[in-house]
Amino acid sequence: MRKRLRDWALAEKSFGYKASFVTVGFVLAFGLRYLLRGHLPLGFPYLTFFPAVILTTFFAGIRAGALQAALGGLASWYFFIAPYNSFQLSGLTALALAFYIFIVTTDIVLIHVMNESLARLQEERERSETLARSRELMFHELQHRVSNNLQVVGSLLQLQRRKVEDPAAQAALDSAAGRLAVVAKIQRRLHDPSRQEMDFRHFFEEIVPDIIAAAGAEGRVVPRFEIEDLPITNDQAIPLALIATECVSNAIEHNLPHRQRIVLTLRLVREGDDDGALEVRDDGVGLPEGFDVNRARSLGLMVARQFAMQLGGALEMRDTDPGALARVAFPLEQPEDEAPDPGSVHPLIVRTI
Repeated sequence: MRKRLRDWALAEKSFGYKASFVTVGFVLAFGLRYLLRGHLPLGFPYLTFFPAVILTTFFAGIRAGALQAALGGLASWYFFIAPYNSFQLSGLTALALAFYIFIVTTDIVLIHVMNESLARLQEERERSETLARSRELMFHELQHRVSNNLQVVGSLLQLQRRKVEDPAAQAALDSAAGRLAVVAKIQRRLHDPSRQEMDFRHFFEEIVPDIIAAAGAEGRVVPRFEIEDLPITNDQAIPLALIATECVSNAIEHNLPHRQRIVLTLRLVREGDDDGALEVRDDGVGLPEGFDVNRARSLGLMVARQFAMQLGGALEMRDTDPGALARVAFPLEQPEDEAPDPGSVHPLIVRTI
């Protein structure tokens, strides 16, 4: 309602609209004052004309308001100030007219200044909205181009792989291309500049089947997801996604040669008030004897360790019964004005594909 009134007041008005508003306002104010002439004490000749001046100035502009004020002053002087039905000027009449002129002038000036301020505010708001739309469009285009460039680089790595005969080099190029594909997917999901968090539930449900398909393990790996709605920021998204990708790939690589089928569970959960944890658990053969993740020379695990440090955590791997568990605990980045609620409930989504 307030927005409609503001827009109506700021809209351009035609001459016919202004003339009609002045006419209707004057007729209503004069008619009401005439009906009240026997019920009001002396000293209120302009009572009903003040609102007419205010409304006319607000909705029809300063010139229409000034005309309304002049018509109301003349009508009051002639009809409602003694001696009636004349423009005779006495000391009291002059004082009453001066008071009326002062009041309506003040009203008109204040309303005009307010309307001017509203008009400038509206212009600034429209300019800000235009800039915001431009920023969003440019950001979306930038993210789109970055994602496309990453895909191009990945394709070049795949082309280069065809010219390489060394199996270790081929595996390294495949791994690099896979990581670029993960980063490209994240870039596409982060195209909205106003969104500060990423929906990891949908992301994991998309990327894990792709990892399984790339490993040629479709039908042999059953992925499960337990994903809480955590405040994962854009800065945390890429490291967290790459850690999950490396841990999933590592579990598939080291278990499928020994098992016909494994269940892979990926969890992203809150721990305490300020921390989160990413876990990749399998029901396979477990870790090799004497395995130490901090001494592992695998490129994938080295990458995962570095990204875990970037998140402010550390990569842990240990045996479970059955299988093995890879885990990273990290601090959640929350806005300063949002204190965590220890009693809040975080919905847990458990899915099996």
